[in-house]
Amino acid sequence: MRTTTKSSLALSKDPSFEKLISLCHEIGRLYEPGLVFIGGIGVYLHAVNRADVKELAEATKVADLYISVAGFSDMRDIEELTANNRLSKHEFKKAGFSFDVYTERHSRLPVPYANVSAMAHVYDGVKVASPEHLLVLKLDAAVDRRDSEHGRKDIKDIIRILMVADSIKSFDVEAACAFMRDDHFAMLEEIAKGPEFLAISMGNAKMAKALRTCFNAVLGAIREQYAED
Repeated sequence: MRTTTKSSLALSKDPSFEKLISLCHEIGRLYEPGLVFIGGIGVYLHAVNRADVKELAEATKVADLYISVAGFSDMRDIEELTANNRLSKHEFKKAGFSFDVYTERHSRLPVPYANVSAMAHVYDGVKVASPEHLLVLKLDAAVDRRDSEHGRKDIKDIIRILMVADSIKSFDVEAACAFMRDDHFAMLEEIAKGPEFLAISMGNAKMAKALRTCFNAVLGAIREQYAED
């Protein structure tokens, strides 16, 4: 497992979001070591802890988590869980915030829990899926939610993940491609040609061009690995 002790609260100016981050710390400690945060909260924590990416970090209102079977058993005794059978997940609320729970061997996520847990990073005690696995999970969500507001947020998060990948210089392309499908790869190619770079740059064309260049550099490495696989 990769670890870091940098502050996960850096850049957060929204008191309600700081409360969500605090709850993630609390929940992470309560169900460790079997809980890994994924989704937008995971993307935020990776981005905000990279000096050259943190300005792209975006707060989220929902925290997604991936939990072991044993951890879920404990969670059932503590939280008031509601099943969402259509999406193969459970949900609970704490202090007004929503938490989506995906369980080992019971979810339809494209990356197995064991792999996600093994490569997870830790920010101030909060265990987060690696950029490699977050990329696949976000691509899967983007394909599923194409042409929706959530789907556009997924695309922006995918751009952020590839910016993190470019920043850390140790992105394991093979680990990401191991769980990538053809529709995931096609989504990456679509994003590379799309307009979201300008949107995430708040209309700054120079910044958008730089982001697209970094994105394409990582995408090039993914193309090579995906062709080999």
